[in-house]
Amino acid sequence: MARLLQHLTKAVMTTVAVLAISLNINAQEWYIYGEFTWSAPHPVGDFHEHLYQGEAVTINGLEYNTIEVVSEATGNHTAGAFRNEDNQVYFCNWNGASFDDEVLLYDYDLTVGEFFHDDDDHPMKVTEVTTIIDNNGVSRKKISFEFLGLPDASEFWIEGVGSSRGFIYVGMYEAAHNSNGEMYHLLCYHVNDNVVYVNPEYNDCDIDDVEENAFNNEVGIYPNPANSTIKILNNSFGVKSVEILDLTGRTVLSTTQTDDIDISEIAEGQYFVRIIGENTIVRKLFVTK
Repeated sequence: MARLLQHLTKAVMTTVAVLAISLNINAQEWYIYGEFTWSAPHPVGDFHEHLYQGEAVTINGLEYNTIEVVSEATGNHTAGAFRNEDNQVYFCNWNGASFDDEVLLYDYDLTVGEFFHDDDDHPMKVTEVTTIIDNNGVSRKKISFEFLGLPDASEFWIEGVGSSRGFIYVGMYEAAHNSNGEMYHLLCYHVNDNVVYVNPEYNDCDIDDVEENAFNNEVGIYPNPANSTIKILNNSFGVKSVEILDLTGRTVLSTTQTDDIDISEIAEGQYFVRIIGENTIVRKLFVTK
């Protein structure tokens, strides 16, 4: 009986995980590393972006979720809205005033030899379909592409996660950049602060430079580095809770305190402090010693 219950429990957990992949029912976050690949007068250097699932919206009678972007390059803005239907993901771009007509952003039913964006100058051709295991032990389809006419360009998709370029950056038509001189690389994907997938080309989730809102430069942590306690400085936006996360996104401490937060039991290393306010969230990097 015990073994039967174990099998049933495992089956239920697997079913829930698969549903979460197909329906995207949880809060999702993507962390992106970007590069400016053109020289002046365009910017030169690199930047970070944080993409996250926003509020539910109705467009033409269909239910979507917005995609919000926090970027060093472009600031905070709504990028668009997405919805899932079977193994397809549809996206409506936000043009600054309204949502554009939806386009097919992902088709996870593609097979080897099929094309995506086949009406473009450099369509994406599926070269391989394999399976990977994410950080939670769930199997996910991996679809790899080449770009016709661009021998040095490539991309891959992870089912339920998105492109190796980041969720909304499908189809980088140049080998090193898009038409704006920008190149995007997915670092990692979270669901409810749980790291689900880390891009093996990077093996980390270096997001310490991402500013989640305008309060980021006004809120501080003292002392930093610290070895026993920390306090949140400038509690001007009404802190509701404070979370400390390791670099994989795992929560190691959660509290409603803002003063004399005990970190003595946390191992030495680098962590993120996630400060949650009434209407905003600030993420700060700090070091324990």
